[in-house]
This record gives sequence, structure tokens and C-alpha cells, in this order.
Amino acid sequence: MKISDANLFLLTLKDNEVAFKQLYDRLWKSLYLFSLKLLKNETEAKDVVQDVFCNLWTKRKELEIKNVKSYLFSATKYKCLEYIRKNKNYIDLLTQINLVDTENNTERELDFRETKSKIENGINSLPLKTKQIFTMSRFDDLSNKEIAHELNISIKTVEYHITQSIKRLTPVIAS
Repeated sequence: MKISDANLFLLTLKDNEVAFKQLYDRLWKSLYLFSLKLLKNETEAKDVVQDVFCNLWTKRKELEIKNVKSYLFSATKYKCLEYIRKNKNYIDLLTQINLVDTENNTERELDFRETKSKIENGINSLPLKTKQIFTMSRFDDLSNKEIAHELNISIKTVEYHITQSIKRLTPVIAS
């Protein structure tokens, strides 16, 4: 007998991790494909879905959810939109940094150095394991699977650390 999404969520409210995992396993792929359609980037889509499920677990007692599947799709949509907005700011920042490289303007050069320093400090302030995984992902261009294999950890752990690094670095970059 298949347990409904609603019943799995009710069990999750009672701290049942097995029920939460079943809910995760049941809905992850469709949420991932939905976010991939919006973001057009596999890593970002996985990060968004991971965030949505992390939030569901951590805020489960505070949430009043009538339809779990609808809630998760809505949460994924809004998380994607938030990600696109933040990413746009990041891309704008990178564009500005590239413009600074091509122009010989002292004031812009100072702004560039300050921003670069903020980014480096933000990366350096990450916990060691998170920093290592973020660096392997973003600077060494390794896939989550490659990182997991190299560090002998699960892909979900890699995804968690990348999500955490993005959450911590976004305010640093935006400021």
C-alpha cells in the first residue's frame, strides 16, 4: 500500500526521517526537472531543490501545508526566481569587474579590488570542508559526483556544502 504525500508529511511533522526520505525520493526528480527548466543549469537546479527540502525539514513544525506537492512546487518556483535574481546581481557584478579590467580607471580599479577582496574573504571565512568543496566545484570545475568520489563522501553532502557556501557568499558579494 502506497502512503500518500500528505500522510508522509504528517509523519515528517513527527520527526520521522524515513517518511521525509520517502517524500524526498518521491518528489525530488520532478522538482529537479521543474527547476532545471527554469534555471537551465543542472547544478543550480539541484541546489534549489536541495534548499527547498532542507527548508521543509527545518521549518516543518512551523509550516501549515494543505497539499505537500503543490507547496513544494511553489517553493521551488520561488526559490528559482530568487536564485535568478541573485544570480543576475552576481552576473552584473562580474560584468562590472570585467569592465574594470578593460578600463584604466583608478576609482573603478579600487572598487574592483575591494569587491575581489570581499569575495576572497567570504570564501576564506567558509568552514574548511565547505570551502574545499566550493573551490573544487567552482574553481577546479569538478562535478558533484567527482567531488564526492575524490573526498569519499555522498553527493548529497557535496550538494549541501555547495548550497551552504552560496548562501553565505551571496550577501558578501551583494554588499
